[in-house]
Amino acid sequence: MSLASPDLELGVGIGWRPELAADLLRAPRVVDFVEVVAETCFAQAAAWREARALAEIWPVVPHGVKLSLGSADGIDLDKARRLGALARELRAPAISEHVALTRGGGREIGHLTPLPFTRDAISVLARNVAAARRVLPDVPFLLENVAWTFRWPEDAIPEADFYAEVVKATGCDLLLDVANLFANAKNAGVDPTAALLGYPLDRVAMVHVAGGELDDGFYLDTHAHPVPDAVFGLLGALLERTGALPVVLERDSRFPAFPEVREEVHRIRSVRGAKPAALRERATATPASSPAGSMEAASPHELAGRQALLAAWLTTEAFSPQEAPGFDAAALRRTRSVLQHKRVDDALPLLPRTAAQGEAARATAFAALRGTPRTPSASGVADALRIARKAAADPRLAAAAGRDLLELRSRFVACGCEGARPRRGPFLGRRSLPGGRSVWAVKGLGAEAAVRLFEFGGGR
Repeated sequence: MSLASPDLELGVGIGWRPELAADLLRAPRVVDFVEVVAETCFAQAAAWREARALAEIWPVVPHGVKLSLGSADGIDLDKARRLGALARELRAPAISEHVALTRGGGREIGHLTPLPFTRDAISVLARNVAAARRVLPDVPFLLENVAWTFRWPEDAIPEADFYAEVVKATGCDLLLDVANLFANAKNAGVDPTAALLGYPLDRVAMVHVAGGELDDGFYLDTHAHPVPDAVFGLLGALLERTGALPVVLERDSRFPAFPEVREEVHRIRSVRGAKPAALRERATATPASSPAGSMEAASPHELAGRQALLAAWLTTEAFSPQEAPGFDAAALRRTRSVLQHKRVDDALPLLPRTAAQGEAARATAFAALRGTPRTPSASGVADALRIARKAAADPRLAAAAGRDLLELRSRFVACGCEGARPRRGPFLGRRSLPGGRSVWAVKGLGAEAAVRLFEFGGGR
């Protein structure tokens, strides 16, 4: 059956991660579909090839995290085109992205930063979504609600009403992350079920669930802990009102033994119960409204200026919360701490051999980035280069890091404090490894050219 057919049904899926790959390939029927992070495919040719292979086993949904649909500066259309190309190659039944900001004033924030709950922000989002959809395939483009660690002083619309207006202005259905909804409600002192009922539940086409933890009284959506009972309860309350929907389990780190992951998948199935709804039918049942719609006149220049200031506040090393009047100083400090963890989470996937070494690699990554400013652009690559250089000096990590560093250098050119850029020319390089071995990297002409590694010498 064509993956784009109107009667496509998706059941329970999981976010594809290398740590889960072997177990899922041994037991592919544990899940019905998988979700891949689009930016990982953009950064790693091997991940893109892997996603194509996965599409021969399961339906694959590309999930974007860096399109920055909330940027008043507009979106990167080249990135949107790559997202479209990936979706077409995967014959994807849907594409998803976040109602969020990841870039302001040309500076990468490195995190899914919330938008102000205002009509100006909705108008900017609608224009950006319309621009993205022009280069994406004609499949549902789902918008995900995000967890926030601070709020904007400009907020003028209740959170649930904000998302109701988002779907009207964009014509897109929601990927409702009930874990994010739970986190925001808990941190706002609101009953999560009451918050859920305010959302446009008739416009929910897919659901995310994930775990989190309390950190000094604030609930963080970590994707690194078991899904709490309260989030399963919210999932049940949602599905009682919508019928069965596609549900994705997200887990990004601190992976438990696979039977624990499988048990969470089975619990999702038991909550879903009934036959899954047809995703495409739901997503096209309501025609897309005009992005202009009944939106009030936006102030994109003013919003762009505020977003640029926020990006600088969150990413500049020397920062005093007094520089950000109207924002909660403790919330901004918390957000900056979360961003440091996100930097590691963004960089390590670019170093797959090093990352496979587990906690030793994470500890080295934090040490490598401590006290270093985030580069304005290509910060994930710049951070990965920093981490790889430090890891290469650690005997436990040297062999893996040496291979990763050489491959990264073959694909990117470091640009000092400005970050990095794709290497468009050919590359030939060599690196010595422990045990007397050496590894060579060969890359052809063009930023998308494949990289091949060849090893010679003594034992590993």
